[in-house]
Amino acid sequence: MESLPDRARRALERARAAPVSYAVRVLRAPSGTLVAILGETHLKLEEAAEIGKEVVSAFELRGVETFQRKQVVGGSAFGFVIDFPRRILRALSFGAIKGSTITEAKQLPDGYTVELERAKRMPFGLHVTALYTTAFFVVAFLAMLIPLIAPIAPLLAAAIAFVAVAFQVHMLALIPGILLRRQSWSWVIHPFLGILTLRDELMAAGTARMLDDHARIKFAVTVMGRAHVAGYSRLLVEKYGFKVVE
Repeated sequence: MESLPDRARRALERARAAPVSYAVRVLRAPSGTLVAILGETHLKLEEAAEIGKEVVSAFELRGVETFQRKQVVGGSAFGFVIDFPRRILRALSFGAIKGSTITEAKQLPDGYTVELERAKRMPFGLHVTALYTTAFFVVAFLAMLIPLIAPIAPLLAAAIAFVAVAFQVHMLALIPGILLRRQSWSWVIHPFLGILTLRDELMAAGTARMLDDHARIKFAVTVMGRAHVAGYSRLLVEKYGFKVVE
């Protein structure tokens, strides 16, 4: 990371020293721009949150993971079922648990923060993924209420139990799906995979566009959930000609 400005390098070194909260990679774009990748856990304690803020503040150009709810069928419901547990956990911690570095990046008053998943069209698989995941969490919640529902509506309780079991059985498809996750169609095996793979593709394409749009800036950071880092980095290298610096 010696080629990075001192402030950015020091901030990334702090992040790398906090492996529970962050994963750090550095790539070089074909244009020569250095791109630091910051994979984060979206919930973290205050000290780790300050590190994330320090990292994004050190870069003029920042690309961030942001699910495009309005462009995806069922996107708002999907966003709710994903965000709601996080909000509950933060509330129960009385503020001790902090939120995402992505939010910090968007609130910075200077520089450029780009939502990497913005695109004219969303892949079909992402619509399926959003609907499936939302249905999964809704059924899982209702399944916990079966003891309360059964005395009032036994047929409804039985239907919920049946669908819940079907979802559980389908989870077995994740095994071959994970083995084939590098294939663009792996979401067909299990839609959960699309949450990662399809969005990795959107973010990689968005990164290439971001660097083209801000060609004068030679240092950038991208921030995303750490589960995206491996697939996103691989796509940048294999599809867009980036090279691993560190």
